Amino acid sequence: MSMRHLGLLAALALAVFPMADAVASSGKIYRWVDENGVVHFGDAIPPEYSKERHDVVDERGVRTAVNEARPAEPVQSDRDRALLATYGSVGEIEEVRDRRTGYLDAQNDVARDRLEGLKTRRQELEGNPNAMNELATVTQRIGEYEAEIGRRSREIERIRGDFDADIRRFRELKGLPEPAQPAPPQ
Repeated sequence: MSMRHLGLLAALALAVFPMADAVASSGKIYRWVDENGVVHFGDAIPPEYSKERHDVVDERGVRTAVNEARPAEPVQSDRDRALLATYGSVGEIEEVRDRRTGYLDAQNDVARDRLEGLKTRRQELEGNPNAMNELATVTQRIGEYEAEIGRRSREIERIRGDFDADIRRFRELKGLPEPAQPAPPQ
């Protein structure tokens, strides 16, 4: 063995023995890279690097990354698997959403037409003392239609919110970019 190799072996031993001592005392050592790209090892990580990505090496030599940015898990739940099995594209999700809300929108359109007819009839009956019973019935029906339209409108918003969440998760699972936001009006 040449003197050069012996010198390298001695330098390596000097570097490894303090680390072995640190591992023996605390059970782990830390590895981090400073702002200049220099790799450091120690039994504690300096506070200024604790929030940055760094590694912890345990007594077995297993390295674990800490504060590492991780992409979303591809599939985490039965709901994720169902979402991926049910839809092939964002467009398919939007079509199903629009069909479901379209049915409720159509019901609201019919109810609004009927509501307008009831309001017209109420105006005709107001001031007529002989039509008090019919006026009360028409007024009650107006309230019922308004409540039903409100209930359906809330259901439409709930459905849209659920589908928007599904679309965001689908994009995340498929690694699709978010759509560009429209420019604000000027």
